[in-house]
Amino acid sequence: MNPLHPLFRLALGSAATMSVLTACPRYTPPPMGPNLTFTFPAITDTTNVIIAAVAFEQQADETYKPKVVAQNPIGYSQGGPSNTTASLYYWGDAIGSLPNNAKCTTPFITGEASGKQEVTVTPNTVKTCNVYFSVYRDSNRNGTPESGEELYITHDIYSYASEAFSYRYVYAKDGNISTETGNRTQGWSVVRHQVLQPSATPGRYQITMNSVPAEDLGIAMRMHEDSNFFTSQSLTGGHK
Repeated sequence: MNPLHPLFRLALGSAATMSVLTACPRYTPPPMGPNLTFTFPAITDTTNVIIAAVAFEQQADETYKPKVVAQNPIGYSQGGPSNTTASLYYWGDAIGSLPNNAKCTTPFITGEASGKQEVTVTPNTVKTCNVYFSVYRDSNRNGTPESGEELYITHDIYSYASEAFSYRYVYAKDGNISTETGNRTQGWSVVRHQVLQPSATPGRYQITMNSVPAEDLGIAMRMHEDSNFFTSQSLTGGHK
């Protein structure tokens, strides 16, 4: 083709434009975590109030150190200003490394089930890492919820499991006997906490901690003042 031909110049110009466009780095959106929503009692003063997702890393002395993996200030929700709802989203990069973090992902049977009685886990090789949620007032502005700063919590969790599993164990304290059972899916899932107290067996609580299906992720988690995991949410002959 004649290099002076208009079509040649047009093709050359298009090629140059394409090379410029392809040379520019493409925008990479942040990795998506689940878009989780939360409700809680109204907070009149939202100054320095934050909702946080927190994992715990086991230390050499067998204590646990909190690791904040996501947080947002209270006072603004996706739907607009709010002091009773909050969301966590775009936090996939923060949780992506946790499954390979040996300080967080530990054997269920010696981790979550440690200190419990009548423990059965199938399969017993499963490892888990849990993320917990807290609404707190960051009084010292260090970006980490500490004792005395928490306003509301939830016993629902976001949990990683190395494989699908089921379990059962018993926890006895203060004259109460709580039996916890659960089924979790492989990978990450929201795990809902429910407690039953059958009227026929006072002082005996039945706890379930099951992974919810993906289509239920949009159901808001209800946060509340701190309460006993093994006996809270109980109603005689029912649940809430």
